[in-house]
Amino acid sequence: MKKIQFVLTAILFSFCGFAQTTPCGTVINNTFDADGTLPNGWTEYNTSGRVTVKDGKLKFDHNATMPSAYCAFTPTSSNSAFSFDVSASRNSVNCQIHLISSMGKYLSSIAVGIDTATIKYATTMEGGVPSGFVDGLPVKNFPTNTIFTLSTQVDFTTNKVNFYNNGELVFANASFLEDAKDIAKIDIQLMYMYANNGQFYFDNISLLNGDENRLLLTGNVALAENKISTVTIGNKYEQYSQTSVDAFEQVINDTNAVLDNCEATSAEVDNAILNLQDAQEDFKTAQVNDPVLKLYSGYNFSGEEHEMYCGFYNGTLAEYDDWAVSFTLEKGYMVTFAENINGTGVSKVYVASNANLSINLPENLQQKASFIRVSPWNDIHKKGIGAKGTDVVASLNNSWYYNWGTSGEAVGNAEFVPNQWGSGSIEKAISLGERMDITHYMAFNEPDNSDQSNMTVDKAIEKYSDLLASGLRLGSPAVTDGSKGAAWRDEFMTKAEAAGLRVDYIVVHYYKKTSAQGFYNWLKAIHDKWQRPIWIKEFNYGATWTDQPASNEAARDGLQAYMNMLDVTSFIERYAVFTWQPDKPVYSLMAVRNPITLSSSGIMYHDHQSPIAYTQEVYEQGPSLSVNLNSKSDGVSVIPSLIKNGVLNVDYSEVIEKNDVKLNIYNFTGQLVKNVIGSQSQINVSSLSSGIYIVKIELGARSFVQKIIIE
Repeated sequence: MKKIQFVLTAILFSFCGFAQTTPCGTVINNTFDADGTLPNGWTEYNTSGRVTVKDGKLKFDHNATMPSAYCAFTPTSSNSAFSFDVSASRNSVNCQIHLISSMGKYLSSIAVGIDTATIKYATTMEGGVPSGFVDGLPVKNFPTNTIFTLSTQVDFTTNKVNFYNNGELVFANASFLEDAKDIAKIDIQLMYMYANNGQFYFDNISLLNGDENRLLLTGNVALAENKISTVTIGNKYEQYSQTSVDAFEQVINDTNAVLDNCEATSAEVDNAILNLQDAQEDFKTAQVNDPVLKLYSGYNFSGEEHEMYCGFYNGTLAEYDDWAVSFTLEKGYMVTFAENINGTGVSKVYVASNANLSINLPENLQQKASFIRVSPWNDIHKKGIGAKGTDVVASLNNSWYYNWGTSGEAVGNAEFVPNQWGSGSIEKAISLGERMDITHYMAFNEPDNSDQSNMTVDKAIEKYSDLLASGLRLGSPAVTDGSKGAAWRDEFMTKAEAAGLRVDYIVVHYYKKTSAQGFYNWLKAIHDKWQRPIWIKEFNYGATWTDQPASNEAARDGLQAYMNMLDVTSFIERYAVFTWQPDKPVYSLMAVRNPITLSSSGIMYHDHQSPIAYTQEVYEQGPSLSVNLNSKSDGVSVIPSLIKNGVLNVDYSEVIEKNDVKLNIYNFTGQLVKNVIGSQSQINVSSLSSGIYIVKIELGARSFVQKIIIE
């Protein structure tokens, strides 16, 4: 029989204000529906006005003094389940959440973001406070702007607590920290945030009393209802058919009928749990993941066909490495092909935004693609925002956003675009490329500015090559809007084109106060020179360091004139206003940051409707090759695949001209770690560390690829 697990997420009760009677028990709860001051039952201490309710969430706003709040309620000694959702604008934090008895004794404590930005659980008391925080297993990191559902199951029979992260048991049978006989208070202390600023958010806080198996059933129902409420119905990747949604809803309804039956036996409740868990597993498999890319070994979609799903393929194409000549791609998806398994060399992004694509690859990619990334494509509008708070993103009705960093998730309908502020790495690029919810990536923030990423062009070229390992549609570094920035950009683009680095769009900043026509002329000169679409990542009608407009109205009207021009300019793909200039509110979209109050410019920006950002590219068809190359070679073999003595043996079973052979070895992140020219039969790999590698041998017009493991 399947093991019954405790799962509790997003129970639709909050707490502290009143007791709500249910058919089979009592839930103590309080809601966070009304923005503003704390609801009844909550008490702030250490600070004043730093703990509020915003957008239906309990918000802790950090400064030099730690904001804290507690909620006291009628003590209960029933076995209980405590749950809450948590997120933060930073990961370098320390927020502790305690369950406390009526006698001031601690039952359990959770620390979010402490030390190495993980979620930890207290095991001891030291000096009267929870201590001995340890990670659960598996370890759960705490990235910024990511919601986690944390829950505890409290058992007063055994005085033990189980901890769960997103419904997964991570720490079992922890003893109460002190001899506690009941639960009477929840205490939240935001003790630290990097640079003494940032926000912590809590939502769906709940305490449910009841017998164990009914608690388990309630938790599973909550998880199922939360899941089905967030799915998208459709026929694209990660969507669900209406039929599968209807079937899952029916099981949820049947389970609720058991939950509402106070006379249901323990066996009936356990059976309902198992049925619901089975339905959850079935529902997962119903998620759409159809093959949307078809590769063909011949020109004009002839020869052998190979179907591919959304995914990130760098060194995992196996026999289809250096194989494809043509392809078809379904509407609503994008694909990137690259010559090398680290995404470098010749590369090209294809987007099927308006219709299915049928493409013969260009000559320099036919039977030469060793890297493929396939992901969904969404129709994003031009208007976006740069903001370091999801509340700001949500308040301005945007289609996309960035936060000058690489960590973030979609906010409502606003797609997240990572921005590599400076430097970067192949490993980071790969981690972004593996995400199927993002499509674009922006390089370095004002590298020509010593106060920003401050990079030489040569350093930027080196690191930009690493970013290509993502396979995302990649934008240039964004320089300042003066002559120094223009010279830096021109040198970068010249060297990038000479090195064969793919730059899909030019990213710029602009803060000059001029006419819409003057702004257009500046943009068009850049577009004409480099023949790429343009993103304006930061702009405004003036700024704190330029001449000031006469009034808020002048700033609003000038900004609107800019936006109207950008909307009708075909080579402008996206734009984002620089949001917050607190020393000069005339330039800010917010008159007040906390709580958010939009300025006249902000109201205009919120209401402005921009067009779809991307214009479907018309792709050239690659020529038919004069000879039929074969990427599969039976003229070479690599042995052994597991190397223990530091020697790789290569057997060439046919006569091959020595100078026609090139052997490259790549690590599994796509970095070239060894290069050998000529048909050597023994290759010394003892200098390479243990791990998985890809061997690629080029034999004139043919190639051979094999995975090896070095011990």
